[in-house]
Amino acid sequence: PARYCPDDALSRAQAAIFFERVLRGPDVQPECRGGVFSDVGPTLFACGWIEQLFQDGITQGCGNGHFCPHDRLTRAQAAVFLLRLKYGAVYQPPSCTGTAFGDVTPQTFACAWVEQLAKEGITTGCGGGRYCPEASVTRGQMATFLTRQLGLVTP
Repeated sequence: PARYCPDDALSRAQAAIFFERVLRGPDVQPECRGGVFSDVGPTLFACGWIEQLFQDGITQGCGNGHFCPHDRLTRAQAAVFLLRLKYGAVYQPPSCTGTAFGDVTPQTFACAWVEQLAKEGITTGCGGGRYCPEASVTRGQMATFLTRQLGLVTP
């Protein structure tokens, strides 16, 4: 039987599929052309999705011409992806105050993105007044983020 595995960490490659399905619908299968990221080739299951995510301006990769498809998606990275997905590639959130979560300071990567995600009600953190920016996003957490972001009604 099909399984969703809600407690499994979401990889960056899997996240690309989630995000592009939000943008383009569940039936679209982007074509892999190769050459966008040196670590994403035509044999990678998510190649077309990752390349489309790049074309849409949602990602620039993880640095040095790589996408890091097998790395886990962190909660900080997810904040950036989710808001770019919602508002487009050129979106920049308001400046970071460092007051939304005890573990997100102005020096934290994606501080402004995390705070905006909280301001919009897409996240409430990971508990105890924290966001856990370096923790892995689980598949279940991403489903919750996307449900809130898209304003979907849950049973």
